[in-house]
Amino acid sequence: MVGAAYEKLIGALNARCTALPAVKCDEFFALVQELFTPDEAAIASAMPLGFSTVEDIAENLPTKDLKKLSGQLETMGDKGLIHIKQDSGGKLYEFLPFVPGLLEFQLMKGIVDERHKKIAYLLRDYSKALKNMVISATLPIIEKAAPARKVPVEREITHLSTIIPYQEMKQLIMDTEYVSAGTCICRHQGALMDKPCKKPVNNCMILGDTAKFAAERGFANRLSKDEAIQRLDEAEEAGLIHQYTNTPDEFNNLLCNCCQCHCMIMRGVKRSPVPSQAVNARYLIKIDDDACTACEACIERCQMEALKMENGKLVRDEKRCIGCGICMYVCPTDALILEPREAAKVPLKKC
Repeated sequence: MVGAAYEKLIGALNARCTALPAVKCDEFFALVQELFTPDEAAIASAMPLGFSTVEDIAENLPTKDLKKLSGQLETMGDKGLIHIKQDSGGKLYEFLPFVPGLLEFQLMKGIVDERHKKIAYLLRDYSKALKNMVISATLPIIEKAAPARKVPVEREITHLSTIIPYQEMKQLIMDTEYVSAGTCICRHQGALMDKPCKKPVNNCMILGDTAKFAAERGFANRLSKDEAIQRLDEAEEAGLIHQYTNTPDEFNNLLCNCCQCHCMIMRGVKRSPVPSQAVNARYLIKIDDDACTACEACIERCQMEALKMENGKLVRDEKRCIGCGICMYVCPTDALILEPREAAKVPLKKC
């Protein structure tokens, strides 16, 4: 029998983000029961949206023992279930969403042991359950609207991942004071399930304040700007798609480098009939016909199958192109150029 605290986690998680929704099913409860103790689930469900003090959290709980609650919150921070930061008034606590947030922290250390293998399989089972619910049109209605679905006046926000090209990702890194990196959770999950990927794995990056928290708690390693650019260069050479994701409060800023063979998001995007609408595709590849030598190197490179030859000429499928720009890396004549996609302008927040 599932405790009431685990039931309440559904609303608490969906109130923060629905990039990966929390849906009532056996697979969901199996996963969260592995991650949370009953007391931790109750605390997480009682936490207000955004950052709050221990006093704020205690108001929503039967216990008023602030010392005990502070210790429990520290443990939850060490487990990657909540985010903790220090300000002039003391410590503040924030319950993390599923994605981006607590799921990344569970596998980002790159640990290989029986517990993390169990988490990998539980996550796979839950992902499959969600997919089957969508296919069978039985996905339950989410009870509580997430902040990501509320659009404030004169402010553009979105729950979709944003695809960004190399130069823009490099600029984000250069403009950020704090950068850390851990193991790609998708490729690590594959390795834990005996389905390894040959692509580089130590390039799941975090920017800003959350990067500092992740490094302090041992989830990731702090990188210098040069080290971060080197990881980015390795990802670019390997043909990984650069993907930017943040939480509705714009506090957890993740720069992922993704392969469609293991990334749950990219697999879904590729299966979509219109991949350019499944993510924030801010750019579109343009082909210089005069410079193109029809070498076809870019065709195999494209993870979305947006490029092909027709009558001896390279053509682009605008609906399938997500503007990642990884095809440009292998073009010997610089015949491929990224141009802004007017219908999908999404501002990126500098951390």
